Amino acid sequence: MNRKLFLISIILLTAVLFQANAITFKLASLLPEGTEWNKALQQMGADWQQITDGRVRIKIYPGGIAGGESDVIRKMRIGQIDMAVLSTTGMTGILPDTFAMNIPFMLKTEEELDFIVQEVTPIFNDAILEKGFVVLTWSKSGWVNFFSKDPIVEPEDMMPMKFSGSVTQPELAEAFRNMGFNVISLDTPDVLMGLQSGMIESLYASPMLAASYQWFALADNMLDMKISPILGGIVITEKAWNKVPDMYKKDLIAAAMKMSESFYTESVSLEKKALNVMLDNGLRINKPNPDTADHWRALLGENMSVLVGDNGFVSTESYNKVTAMLRDFRSR
Repeated sequence: MNRKLFLISIILLTAVLFQANAITFKLASLLPEGTEWNKALQQMGADWQQITDGRVRIKIYPGGIAGGESDVIRKMRIGQIDMAVLSTTGMTGILPDTFAMNIPFMLKTEEELDFIVQEVTPIFNDAILEKGFVVLTWSKSGWVNFFSKDPIVEPEDMMPMKFSGSVTQPELAEAFRNMGFNVISLDTPDVLMGLQSGMIESLYASPMLAASYQWFALADNMLDMKISPILGGIVITEKAWNKVPDMYKKDLIAAAMKMSESFYTESVSLEKKALNVMLDNGLRINKPNPDTADHWRALLGENMSVLVGDNGFVSTESYNKVTAMLRDFRSR
């Protein structure tokens, strides 16, 4: 064999070995293909490939084609899926205590949310790792509001109404049911039909969802008060993460965090656009009274046992930890 053929053989052999050692992670996402959010995921995949010189790649399964979040978590546990973009529902499916950051009316401002995410998520990350998952980044994408056919301000306004509790957020629905509201659990595709038929008269949703699914056309009142933040994250199985060479991990996490920031920026922009579209098409925004938020919090506080404690969803330890941090933050 001459020298030229020998060099070509070495190059081809190196390429084959490189491909054999390359890792392709399967990432499941509910985010629809073609959206800016999914494009942000694709960019993260491109960044990972560049950071690792092609040694780590991501194959995205968008739009829920890998199943709902409970299905995805199950598939991650048995190795069929390596990574996932999870909402509050998915994160609580791994570690219920993460719902301590989503308890209705507990957080009042974006600043409080940022503080709690910064202080509490490292603790939850350690507990999630014990479950066999690594949180690459947490993400936030707005807040949930009340939408209704008739104006809602005080809790008494909503008590007589048939209230939709999404089956994708059973903890939140159960909290309102325990507060005394007439909760009817509907999956997202059935909410519009429920409003049209009179099966439901009010619901909680992000402005983006209310606009996207045209729910506001029938529930054209929105209470200008934050109920609960919308949190999620990108999670990878510990087994899959251990396949990544340590020298890349810091930069891969940084790329995931960059994606999360892009996700949030896009969410804020889309929410503003959604509100403007709804206002132009008849949405009425109802302002709370000075004591309205306290009335809602007091009502939930009387029935916190459905969410906190031995018979609840969130451990007393985690709840006390979050509320203590909030008191400290508010006293500064």
